[in-house]
Amino acid sequence: MIGQQLFFHSPFSPHTIAKGEGPALLLQFILRELIRSEEYLRESSPPQMAPFDWAWKHGSAHKMREYGLLLPIAFPELAKEATQFLNLLHSPCVELFALLEPFVRVTQKSENLLYFLLKHQKSPTIKLMLDKICPEGLDQVKIDIVLQYQKRGFYPSKWIN
Repeated sequence: MIGQQLFFHSPFSPHTIAKGEGPALLLQFILRELIRSEEYLRESSPPQMAPFDWAWKHGSAHKMREYGLLLPIAFPELAKEATQFLNLLHSPCVELFALLEPFVRVTQKSENLLYFLLKHQKSPTIKLMLDKICPEGLDQVKIDIVLQYQKRGFYPSKWIN
């Protein structure tokens, strides 16, 4: 355990984040925190309560700091952008959404990420993000999601028709 960083808020570790769907899932956690936030991330509870504030209804700066530390591990090709994101966590959430765009573009084929974005499209920033990565429209996004899930053996019946 010596020389390793502890993560209280993140279900990920540096060992698991770079594998499979880890990068896309990390983005979903980050986007969820930004959606929860009104304008800025908040410093949450004092350190003695830090591991237990995961269910708070506002975006937590503590969580985002941990997620930000994992970004360069999940996206080594975007290490510079990850450092910039981490350094600007005090910025308005709209700016943080914009800083995540390169990461979303790298994982835009992930059906889980696309489904997450589709579920949260009422957020204006998420809607803009969807429009940028899927200029063909939402119907094409749904078809892509269904096809990817079918490749894995799942058949989401409500979208097939």
